[in-house]
Amino acid sequence: MTLIFEEKWDRTIAERDRQMYEEIYAKNPIQEGKIQFIPVRIAFNHRNDLLASVCIVNGTDDWILENRLLSYYEDRVLVAEKRFTHKLTVPANTAVPWTFIFTPDSMIRQATLKNWEVSN
Repeated sequence: MTLIFEEKWDRTIAERDRQMYEEIYAKNPIQEGKIQFIPVRIAFNHRNDLLASVCIVNGTDDWILENRLLSYYEDRVLVAEKRFTHKLTVPANTAVPWTFIFTPDSMIRQATLKNWEVSN
């Protein structure tokens, strides 16, 4: 399995963040037949968008984000859902850091930023 940084991330990511993702990747081995969204960082930006940074660990075939509905949960309760349009592909047996942006119109309830996860 290989950790891959999407081109824009690779050019702009801080060295300490790169090392953090490498450590997360090392601690979360691939699980054959399973896609995992390992939580890394959660925050709101100045537009009140929810920024959920994860490490996508792909033990399946190529995983394509485009036109995929993803959910954001806190304590197993649905907080937001959004259909993403970015053309990200996570090749089989690789891991890719990514930040999902859930806009205010995708929010079903107010987020607390605690005990969170992203799933498809």
